[in-house]
Amino acid sequence: MLTRTDTEHCYHCGEVVPPGTSFSAVIGGESRPMCCPGCQAVARLIAGSGLESFYRLRTELNETAPPLPGENLFLAYDKPENCSDFVTGIEGSRVRAQLLLGGISCAACTWLIEKALGAHPGVSHANVNLSQQALTVEFDRAQLPVSELFQRLLALGYDPHPWQLSEGARLIGQEQRAALRELAVAGLAMMQVGMFGIALHAGDIQGIALEYRGLMRWVSLLIASVVVAYSARGFFRNAWNNLRHGRLVMDLPVALAIGLAYLASAWATVLNTGEVYFDSIAMFTFFLLLGRYMERQVRHREFLRQTDLQSLLPVASLRKDGDGWQTVPTRSISAGDVVLLRAGDTIPADGVLLDGGGAVDEAAFTGEHLPRSVAPGEQLSAGTVLRDGGGSLRVDCDAASSRLAAMLSMLSRGGDKPALARLADRVAARFVGAVLVIAAGVAAYWWHADSSRALWITLSVLVVSCPCALALATPAALTAATAQLRRRGLLLVGEDSLEALLRCRRVVFDKTGTLTRGELRRRETRTGGNTDEATALALAAALELRGRHPIAQAFSDITPVTGLEDVEVVPGRGIRARLNAQAVAIGSPAFVAETCPALPPAPTDPGHWVALASDRELLAWFALDDTLRTDAGDTVTALKARGLGVELLTGDPSDAGPRLVRELGLDAARIGASPEQKLDHIHQLQAAGTPVAMVGDGLNDAPVLAAADCAFAVNQATDLAKSQADAILLGHSLAPLDEAFAMAGRCRRIIRQNMAWALSYNALAVPLAAAGWIPPWAAAVGMSASSLLVVLNSLRLRHR
Repeated sequence: MLTRTDTEHCYHCGEVVPPGTSFSAVIGGESRPMCCPGCQAVARLIAGSGLESFYRLRTELNETAPPLPGENLFLAYDKPENCSDFVTGIEGSRVRAQLLLGGISCAACTWLIEKALGAHPGVSHANVNLSQQALTVEFDRAQLPVSELFQRLLALGYDPHPWQLSEGARLIGQEQRAALRELAVAGLAMMQVGMFGIALHAGDIQGIALEYRGLMRWVSLLIASVVVAYSARGFFRNAWNNLRHGRLVMDLPVALAIGLAYLASAWATVLNTGEVYFDSIAMFTFFLLLGRYMERQVRHREFLRQTDLQSLLPVASLRKDGDGWQTVPTRSISAGDVVLLRAGDTIPADGVLLDGGGAVDEAAFTGEHLPRSVAPGEQLSAGTVLRDGGGSLRVDCDAASSRLAAMLSMLSRGGDKPALARLADRVAARFVGAVLVIAAGVAAYWWHADSSRALWITLSVLVVSCPCALALATPAALTAATAQLRRRGLLLVGEDSLEALLRCRRVVFDKTGTLTRGELRRRETRTGGNTDEATALALAAALELRGRHPIAQAFSDITPVTGLEDVEVVPGRGIRARLNAQAVAIGSPAFVAETCPALPPAPTDPGHWVALASDRELLAWFALDDTLRTDAGDTVTALKARGLGVELLTGDPSDAGPRLVRELGLDAARIGASPEQKLDHIHQLQAAGTPVAMVGDGLNDAPVLAAADCAFAVNQATDLAKSQADAILLGHSLAPLDEAFAMAGRCRRIIRQNMAWALSYNALAVPLAAAGWIPPWAAAVGMSASSLLVVLNSLRLRHR
């Protein structure tokens, strides 16, 4: 065959045939060009089956042929630039990937994926979020390329996609439509086979001609075959995928029940003897699918609400262009742009209000329903709404780096499963094994006692005992609790946050930016030496702008000097640098004294005094004031009412700490502590048997947040502090802290109720089914109703 050199298009899929290839297939008596071996194989199969008319009747070109065995379609993801949206680096070649998985049906799928990936060399952690159908996996890409990760998931029977909320919504919608079609087919089949079943039962009583009985059986077999092959295929697929990996899952008894009933009925139809159970097959397949569909609808609802968060941003915005304003797509806005805000506008990006003002509704973002008044210089967040007023906004970052994007990313972050969830998984797996043993014993007993009833009684035992409710007990409650707290203004990161919170017996607060608003303002400036106030302020502004501490806000209105070199930020103490070959420093008196040994004592007047000095002399003292959060007192009182110890742990050595202790009634305080001393204090409390919840905001709080049993970061916290937190306060209120403790207790009670119900139901239903008192269709209804009851009980957490 001649090698092709001219430009041709594949006759099967329409793609350009690469130069130098020689693939073809004979269709309609002519040799047709093909672009790849896949298209060639499919085209030859179509032609060889006598279906060449397909190419005349088709209305559009085919999709590219399916991959050949061993072909990896995900090789492009091995290039860092192609996977940067869903793969982030951790250390060296270790990375964290966030993926969406199509085909997840129940908690058994999560176990299979986690265990299968966890056994691979290089994988250090794998966690599946059932409600989001999302996988978070940490691995060494030198041992496991990203493309191979995708291939392994595909081999397990799941459809992997890069993490994206919009893609997740599409997958969920696609799976919901597929589930609805399966349910509809089973429902129609149930009604049709049910009519034949009634006729056959009536015929057994009143008499029926053998040819009519045979005809109705064969038609019922045909309809039931559609149910088994289409509607019930998910049960068989999931059972087989797990069984291949040595896992007994909830779908196994269901698949056995449907398969055994179908084979026995088909055998009876072919031999024209014995009983058939086609009506029962269609009926309990329908009820099983109905219960699973309703449970899945509830489970996916919260994920779709997250997609709604992503859609908060406007499609277009008004960006400043010279002396005028130009309408541009919001996604094209970048840091440094200035956009126009009008009453009723959704704020398109994070930024600082340059002029104007008004009231901003942050309810969808923070859970605070009262609009917040804003003035020039204040920070605004993407996705919030300017209810009245107007002005211009200087954009700080692009959409991918906004607080809204960070929040959506944190919602998808995986953590270790709670102990109750892990326990439920283990119990469910062992329970399935016990059920199979019990079903075998029941079958043996009834085969000798009454062989005519043995099959359907065994089927009832297999169906009624499926521990779906047990597997849903924990994830359903956690999903509802997490969603409710997010609406109240607290974002939980990871599934184990609530369980960690339950262990905590002491709450430790940082001061600046946590119990206080962290919005420091200069009350007084006292210069030293020959420095004038304007010069001292300009130098202080230049130094503080290099750090992320709230003190920097006190100098945000000052134009800084230029020329700083060798800037060093010392968390919790201050900042030092060089200016014109002279050492300068700003921060606590003890820190600045290291640069200026001649530093005089700090003023004794009340307030937070910050020193600015060169290596030769004091340049200025700044008295700063901070304001207490309005609900700090109520929150501390509520936490103490729960029997929790509450204390202050701050690096501020001023008298502000003792004043807060007296004002708020705190149990204890550690004043003027360095980051190392803070960490030691947390470790001492834990060594004494006191689990700790830490609330902080700054760079210096990151180590103690990481060490605490449960860590909260406030809304204005640094990115590093947020990265170490188990929960993030989205608004300006501390009240969600107390609500989190309350929700943790309610969630544990709901989980225990769910598990008690699931175990009690199985303990009662299995003996009744084994005694022959529950028919297969009623077993399906009971199992589905049990699962649905667990979900509905969990949803009570959203309404309290």
